[in-house]
Amino acid sequence: MSQSPQKSYHDFVIRDGQFVGQFEDMYRACSDPWMQSEQPNPYSRTATAINIRRFGIQSVLECGCGLGYYSDFLTRQTGAKITGIDTSKTAILKARELFPELRFEVGNVQDLEPWGDFDAILFAEITWYILPEFKKILEQMRRFYAGKYLLHNLVFYKGSQKYGNDYFTNLQQFREWMPFPAVAWMEATTESDSTIETASVFRIE
Repeated sequence: MSQSPQKSYHDFVIRDGQFVGQFEDMYRACSDPWMQSEQPNPYSRTATAINIRRFGIQSVLECGCGLGYYSDFLTRQTGAKITGIDTSKTAILKARELFPELRFEVGNVQDLEPWGDFDAILFAEITWYILPEFKKILEQMRRFYAGKYLLHNLVFYKGSQKYGNDYFTNLQQFREWMPFPAVAWMEATTESDSTIETASVFRIE
């Protein structure tokens, strides 16, 4: 009796251009989705660390923290207090085991009210997964985080994107789509990359 092939983490997220969003199942089935332990997207991650220092940000709420590797990176690079939240209980348990000195909690990005006591919110590669709810989430930011910052990392795909095209396909379009002013932004790629890394800072107002 042949075994069914092991699923890739992609199968739990976006499949054939359609959003799936089975994140708890993904973290149970996959040990290192998005190769988090390898710290992907080095340009955008380094830029965000620079922006945290440059704007004097002392505390950050990372939404969709996954296994906690980015929270750990930013803590070591900036000295800021980073708290990570994720909808997946499995991800949070694993993050706590990997980085017991940091704070990780189960939380939903669609309910920001309990998490208002931070200088900035960080969305790192989660925007594609919350597009239908994003406008409502921005309204929560305006309500609970006015005068603070949104740190935003997002990869765009060079001609191969199948999901989210009706919202935006590049950083300029995203900045125009956002209701908050951008106070810093960058994009980076190499000739051989199939993606373009971006890191932006928006002032919430």
